[in-house]
Amino acid sequence: MPRYFFDIDNHKHVNDDDGTNLADDEEARVQAVIFAGDYLSDHPGIARDGARFSVAVRNEAGSVLLTVMVTIDETS
Repeated sequence: MPRYFFDIDNHKHVNDDDGTNLADDEEARVQAVIFAGDYLSDHPGIARDGARFSVAVRNEAGSVLLTVMVTIDETS
């Protein structure tokens, strides 16, 4: 089973050094979306105008497969 790494960038980059075994790239995509939602739920204070948050998914070779990006843009 392949291992995937979920790196967080919220004005500070945090590498996932442990990784998670998942069935395939599609499951990694789904888990990245869930992870991003859970992170924002646990840290609602980061959701401010102009804030950017991302979760990048790397495979075992270190290649970034996808990035889930959240941008807060408040309109007046």
